[in-house]
Amino acid sequence: MTDRIRSMVSRTSKLEFPWNAPPGKGEVTEISPGLLWARLPLPFRLDHVNVWLLEDDDGWTVIDTGCATPELFDVWETLLAGPMRGLPVRRVVATHGHVDHIGLSGWLVERFEADFVGTFAEWIWARLTHMHDVPNSSATHHSYLIRHGFDESVADGMIKSRNRFIDLSGPIPGAITEIRDGHTIRFGRRDWRVLVTRGHAFEHASFYDSVSDILISGDHLLPRISPVIAVYEMTPTADPLADYLASFPQFADIPARTLVLPSHGMPYRGIHERIEELRDHHRKRLDATANSLSVPRTALDLSRTMFPHIEGPDNIGFALGETLAHINYLVNSGVVQEGRDANGRAIFTARS
Repeated sequence: MTDRIRSMVSRTSKLEFPWNAPPGKGEVTEISPGLLWARLPLPFRLDHVNVWLLEDDDGWTVIDTGCATPELFDVWETLLAGPMRGLPVRRVVATHGHVDHIGLSGWLVERFEADFVGTFAEWIWARLTHMHDVPNSSATHHSYLIRHGFDESVADGMIKSRNRFIDLSGPIPGAITEIRDGHTIRFGRRDWRVLVTRGHAFEHASFYDSVSDILISGDHLLPRISPVIAVYEMTPTADPLADYLASFPQFADIPARTLVLPSHGMPYRGIHERIEELRDHHRKRLDATANSLSVPRTALDLSRTMFPHIEGPDNIGFALGETLAHINYLVNSGVVQEGRDANGRAIFTARS
């Protein structure tokens, strides 16, 4: 994932980090009684995902799972036999449908005949995007890449790279217990309020325990980086950045002392300071995007300016998507206009 291009926490950040180091591979850190933190390795530049293990009366609830690699299967076996004491997994919860969060959900559900819990949109999104041969998906992706500035050979290579990415997911569960914004769900002997937000995903779920003041935030509020806010080929005119910025008031009533458990990075306190940092980051990115469009440019050309150190097809794809998220926000705000060049590619220009 494109972690280094989204780093924006200043040296004067007011966030508080109660732990100095994450748990080791196959080990856990106790966050609170019955709530354990494990960290799984990922085969990306963003090289880990945090998962949360909550003990119930008859077994465990697992929140997020990592993706399907031999190393992750081994780590899960260590966790199941060790800190989880051989007790069964009764519930698998997905914060959202990205492969590092949902990729092994089907394996755990099938192994333990567990219940799968998540939002409907993320379940459907994962079932469509984490499988090969979805009708018209490759053709649509190819057209999207060409439209935004890639040549044929590079676009073909990115399609093939995405197919390799798909292989990092095991089967997605065939049935779901759906949760929605405002629901209360009980797991780990605690009641959790569900907060469903858009921006990073279509229906990202976070979970807030008001008794212990703990928020499992998934990817929505990360401490050191901004989550990917990107436009994808399936919804090319979407405005995920507007959705993301509009989500912040949903957390306004959460106390400042709340411990935030993110999917990447370290647990922290300072949720409202972090939200302000994220707002400020995207304001600056919007200003930089508009300034860089004083002359007509494709989204690919602009992404190379906005993210000059990006390499590799996966990261280039994320950079394009993030660039388009800021462009689409500015188009909808009337700051930028879209046109076409002689080759039919989309060209964006700031309005004078």
